[in-house]
Amino acid sequence: MDIKTTLDNIKAIKEIADSTQNIELKTLIVDLKEEILNLRQENLDLKQQLSEKIKHKMVFENKVYWDLKEDGTKDGPFCPVCWDKEHLQIRIGDEYNAYPSGVYRHCYNCKNNIRIR
Repeated sequence: MDIKTTLDNIKAIKEIADSTQNIELKTLIVDLKEEILNLRQENLDLKQQLSEKIKHKMVFENKVYWDLKEDGTKDGPFCPVCWDKEHLQIRIGDEYNAYPSGVYRHCYNCKNNIRIR
């Protein structure tokens, strides 16, 4: 059963409820319709997120993400924090900052320093 059929069924039930003048039943039907519309929007959002993930074949390597292209080349590196949290493909800085604890690259979006090998 698809969303349109479900919404049509709810509309038919609401019409029946209108004829009975049962306010509690009408309220429940309106709440149900609103919840279905919210689920529909959530479904669309999840499909969009999935489409973004499929569009970018991100591989995690050496503590950063790389976008694996169809020809086998890699684009990047991209910030692991930005990709993991918001699926933002943010390129991290090229300059290396050497600290006693290791070498880091800086993300200008989330301001994190990413320790690399």
